[in-house]
Amino acid sequence: MATKRSNPFIEDFMPQSKVHVGLKQFNNNEDRLKKVYEKTLDLLFKGAKKSSNIDLISNQTIATIYKKDGMKQLVIGKDGCLLSNSDEIQVQAQPTPMSQCSCGNTKTEGNCTYCERGLCITCQHFCARCEKYYCSQCSLIGSEGSEICVSCYG
Repeated sequence: MATKRSNPFIEDFMPQSKVHVGLKQFNNNEDRLKKVYEKTLDLLFKGAKKSSNIDLISNQTIATIYKKDGMKQLVIGKDGCLLSNSDEIQVQAQPTPMSQCSCGNTKTEGNCTYCERGLCITCQHFCARCEKYYCSQCSLIGSEGSEICVSCYG
């Protein structure tokens, strides 16, 4: 009668064992995740308040966010609450121009919708789908050959 060969990878072998997770450990993890989530949200709001001198969401602006596919865009309001299209979010139609375009031109006409870089007339690209202006770094060439922005590519 022949004997079995020994396993050559025995030092890499880790035996599997069952670990019992009690209700206390399960709830402890959920509480910890809530604390991490709240702390992260708090840091985001503090950072947004410090870095933003320009009011992006205002009642005095013109353009309203509408999506052609019926999906709703959520935006964080001034007070930290989530607002949707049904709450009549209005976003600034023409952003304040930056001092210099990425090509070196000092006269900028607007900003890229996605990365907010200053754009002169020659550097502005117009998306065929969402009809917004974007820079060359936020563009992709679609299957039909027309240039589309990164947001509409998916």
